[in-house]
Amino acid sequence: MHKQMKPKLDFNASFWLFVQNRYFITGLFGLVWVSFISDIDLIFLMKSQRQLNAYHTEAEHFEVRIEAMRRDLDDLSSDPAKLERFARERYFMKKPDEDVFRIVPTKDTEAL
Repeated sequence: MHKQMKPKLDFNASFWLFVQNRYFITGLFGLVWVSFISDIDLIFLMKSQRQLNAYHTEAEHFEVRIEAMRRDLDDLSSDPAKLERFARERYFMKKPDEDVFRIVPTKDTEAL
C-alpha cells in the first residue's frame, strides 16, 4: 500500500488563503475599528487613563494638605499662645496698646 501525499503548499500561498478568509478580514476590520476609528478608541483610552492618574496624584496631594491643616487647627484650638502667634503673624493683629511695623523687602534687597 502506498500512502497518498498531500500536495505541499508554500508559505506564501497558505498566507494568502488565510488572509482572504472572510472571518480574518472581519476580525481585522473590527480590530482596526475599535483601535483607531470609533469614538472610544485606544488613543482616547490612553489619554483618559493618563488624566485619571493625574487626578489621583492631585487628590493624594490635597489629602495630605487637608490632614496638615487639621493638625494645625487642632493645635490652634487647644493652645491659646499658638493661636495668638498665628493671628499676629498671618493677619498682623495686635493688642490695643501696640504698634505693628511690617518690613517688606524691595526688589533691590532681594538680590542680596
